[in-house]
Amino acid sequence: MRALLFILLLAGAAFSYSCVEGATEIVLSEQGLGIAAAIGLTILVIAIAYMIGQAMGNTGYVVFAKDEAFHLGFSIMLLIGFSGILVASCAFFDFFYVSFFEESGMFGTAGSESSCYTPGRSIKNTASCYAEMATADSKDLAESYIQNYIGNLMDSTFSWTVQFPLVNALSATSGAYKRVVSTQYDIVLNSFIVPALMSISMQRIMLDFVSENAIKWILPIGFLLRIFIPTRQMGNIMIALSLGLYILVPFMYVFNFAMYEGVLTDCTDFADAVCDNVIDSYCSPASSTCSNPDSFWNIARLIPLAFFLPNLTLAIVITFLASINKALNVIG
Repeated sequence: MRALLFILLLAGAAFSYSCVEGATEIVLSEQGLGIAAAIGLTILVIAIAYMIGQAMGNTGYVVFAKDEAFHLGFSIMLLIGFSGILVASCAFFDFFYVSFFEESGMFGTAGSESSCYTPGRSIKNTASCYAEMATADSKDLAESYIQNYIGNLMDSTFSWTVQFPLVNALSATSGAYKRVVSTQYDIVLNSFIVPALMSISMQRIMLDFVSENAIKWILPIGFLLRIFIPTRQMGNIMIALSLGLYILVPFMYVFNFAMYEGVLTDCTDFADAVCDNVIDSYCSPASSTCSNPDSFWNIARLIPLAFFLPNLTLAIVITFLASINKALNVIG
């Protein structure tokens, strides 16, 4: 069985090698031995139950044995056919992924090349690259805003004094207005940049984790749980989860992060609206905000990536899990 699964995986590798490359770890590692041991134990239990039912004339044991044999056979077929499902899904998503980057107007043309996509690069590697880019951008923004906050706060306390001997002394501050500027940097930093940095950093960790462990651990455990009656429902859920995490999540994140990069081309259309007199040097000209790494535009494009798009991905993955779980329950 393991050999057949491995052959099917190799057959699909010619079409989507980057996607199924990690999946071969199932049949080449000790997880495959665990599945084989569980199948062997189940076959033994079925055989014993059937022989007891036939010897004692107890139809309950016979029905139990036949029912378990059916579910075991379906699980084995599902295990073998999973490689085909995986290869077909990878091929579809790879086709859509390549078509988007090479045929869309944002990427793949002169002057608008993607920072992370290159022909032949896998979905997971591209998504990981984008996650690192967004994390680095948010860290640079946070560091710059902290420096500007502290710098303006210190400048606001600068004062000078004129001493008139035996009469009086006159003191005045020349940069008190910079306390207002410092407060602006502080509000934007703590309200938007730091939460976005935390969210994107956690998403990056999660993306790397599921890419490495979804197929390697969750899928084998799902098949093991599916063999036994009490845990069959949980096994179906984990099988669906492994598919969603290994294929759908990186696929969604590629386009989430691609939109983050692509929105830079729209900055000049909204330069007047997002330009700030302090941060963008009095908006002269207004288009200078697009070249300013601290501009409000660079902060604003972090917000959907940090808060809205992850929720959209989560909703799509949950819908996908519910559909696959329902299909597995109906089929067996």
